[in-house]
Amino acid sequence: MLFRSPRVREWWIAGALAGITYGLLLFQASLELPPNTPLTGQIAYQPVWKVAMALLLTRAAWFHRAPGERRWLMIALLFSGLGDFLLALPGLKVSFIGGLGAFLMAHLAYLRLFVPLGSDLRPQRLVGCGLVLGAAGALLGRFWPNLGPMMWPVTVYIGVLAAMACAALLARLPTPLAALGALFFVVSDALIGTAKFLSPFDTYQLGIWWTYAIAQLLLVAGVVAEREARSEGDRKST
Repeated sequence: MLFRSPRVREWWIAGALAGITYGLLLFQASLELPPNTPLTGQIAYQPVWKVAMALLLTRAAWFHRAPGERRWLMIALLFSGLGDFLLALPGLKVSFIGGLGAFLMAHLAYLRLFVPLGSDLRPQRLVGCGLVLGAAGALLGRFWPNLGPMMWPVTVYIGVLAAMACAALLARLPTPLAALGALFFVVSDALIGTAKFLSPFDTYQLGIWWTYAIAQLLLVAGVVAEREARSEGDRKST
């Protein structure tokens, strides 16, 4: 059984359903609009739909019994929800930079969660970390000529994202779900960067959402799975 706690399972499933629902709404909108039409602003109450998954997953994280991990997981999800909300309002002048900042804080919270767990130094994990760092450097180099005033914010963001993914890869957890979730997050953010700083491509918005939703669901599942039975004192050091 992935989750021991019924309340964790119920709220996680609710979050998954919210993510799937929003993804289907995006897909329906994409069918009704010309190719490459921005999907933001095409769905009624779109910011609410978009933020629902992160909020429901935050509620699932509330029932995780390790207090240190619970705190940082909830902070990461709440900042993710803020980023979702801001990016769903492109009319705001601070939409992109505010969303970038919110997700930067989310990655820092995930990083704080995973670093104390970083004792899985198996060769495949270390190789995976090296590949993530190499991919991050390649992406930054590809984006660099087009970054303009966003040069340093994007550099910091990519560095923190890569560090978070490496920390998740090296974290000793009961399942590889969190590591996979971090890799999906890297893919999602790479798609955002490609669309923002290189060139939009058909259905990239769908790809961004689905990889992001999978990332958050796997990250939460990887942290809380099979861990509710442990005493609260076991992880206080985190």
